[in-house]
Order: sequence, then C-alpha cells, then structure tokens
Amino acid sequence: MKALEEGYLKVAGKIEEVFQKGFCLDSKVLHYIDSTFSNPSATEIEELLTGESDFEKETLLKLIFSPDESTRILLEESFEEDNPGEEEQIRAYFSTKRIRTKIRFPDERGTREIILPPRVIDEFVSHLNISKRLGEKLTKAIGVISCEKRRVFTKVKLKDAGKAFSEKTVDFFTLFFEKLGEEKDDFNECFDLVLEVLCEAGNDADIYSALLCKKAASYQSLLCSERFEEQLQKNNIETLLMQGVRPVSIDKDAVMRKMEIIDRICLAVFGKTTYYEKYL
Repeated sequence: MKALEEGYLKVAGKIEEVFQKGFCLDSKVLHYIDSTFSNPSATEIEELLTGESDFEKETLLKLIFSPDESTRILLEESFEEDNPGEEEQIRAYFSTKRIRTKIRFPDERGTREIILPPRVIDEFVSHLNISKRLGEKLTKAIGVISCEKRRVFTKVKLKDAGKAFSEKTVDFFTLFFEKLGEEKDDFNECFDLVLEVLCEAGNDADIYSALLCKKAASYQSLLCSERFEEQLQKNNIETLLMQGVRPVSIDKDAVMRKMEIIDRICLAVFGKTTYYEKYL
C-alpha cells in the first residue's frame, strides 16, 4: 500500500515539474492568439487568461495547457517506472495545491506567469489517460519493441485512440510490432497510418481489406488530380467551373507515400498486397 502511495506521489511530482517548467507557445497557438485577439501584448494575454470566464478564454487555456506529445511521452515513461495509481488520486493531490506556471512566447513578448485554474489542471491530467489500461496481451505485444522511446510513444498513441481493441485487432498489432517494431526509418509513419485505418474501419473490419480500401481511395485521388490537370491544360478554371468540374488539389508526393506505406504494412504483416500498374 505504501509503494502505491509513493508511486502516485512521484508521478504527481513529475506532473508538477512540467507545470513549474512552463509552456512555450508553438507557432500554431501563437497564430491563433494573434489572429483572434489582434496581436495582443503579453500583458493583454495574461489579463485574458485570468479575467472573467468566456468561451474564447476557455479555448485559449486548453490550447496553451494541453500536454503535447513530448510531454505525454515523458510522463508515460514515469508511469512505467512508478505506479501512478488512479486519475482521481492525482486530481486530489492537485486540489490542495496552488500551481504557478510560465507562458513563454517565441518572440519579444517574453515570459508571463499565471496561477493555473483548477479546471485547467484537471483537463491536463485527464489528457494523460492515467487510468487507461491497454490489456495484458496488447501490453505484451508492445513489449517486443526494444527502443524505450518508441515503446512509450506507441503506448501513448494507443491510449489516445480512445477505443477498446478487439481480439482480432490485438492479434494484428502483435504481428505488426514483431515485423516492424524495430524499423528505424518508417515505424511512426506505418503506425500512424494503421491507427487511422483502424479507427475508420472499426473493430470488426477485415484489416487487410481496410488497408487496401485506403490505398484504392488514394489511387483514385491521384487519377482525379491528373484528370483535372489535363482538363486545365485545355480550358481555363472559369470554364471548368461553369461546366461543373470540381477543382482537385492534393499533395501527390504525400498520397504516393501513403500508398507505399500501405504496401509496406501489408507485405510485412500479411505477406501480400495489391499493386496498380500505373504506380508500380
């Protein structure tokens, strides 16, 4: 019992260290602030965050103080080292604390300190998925990944998927991690695409077929893009619009890369794939 208490206190302490270190605004958050609030000064942003509650304030608080991927991975590592207990224990720990944090601007606006509202801390803790368990079989499957950072990254992604995986899906993950878990170059790409397909297809779907459907859709988007480019060489955009032709704009390289990644997954896990002659 004492070990469990010490574990969640260690985890709470590491979360508190994140708050004390502060939050650096990335370019997306800064763009949102400047475009929404007309390039406010650091003082004006501080007043906005500490003023009366409204929708814009709540949105801004969530943007600034949501744990990013690197923070999630850092804290998930501590979950492996120490028993984090349950989310409610962590919430109770912070309910008695007055947490001061820093907001760092990547420009001349410098740094500002504010006291974190309790609801922001609660929101931050909830995003950590502390109480979410992946199950013994899936955890064992992830265990074949020898690189600690990658293993923890995988756990974070699976928790963030926000769904319970079927036995069939866990069996797929077991093969996926065995075949691709040690790849240095494209594991993250493969894993992100797998999660995207699984979340779209559902637990009862045939995973191989779902991957090929994603590839077929990518192939069709390439054909549509090429067809539109051919039409554009013969007619101007205004004429095409009047004819009811819808503009097609895609990143061809990204789409073709997605098709390559699908082939990579299918060949590694299922030993087969489907090719399209035009893009062999």
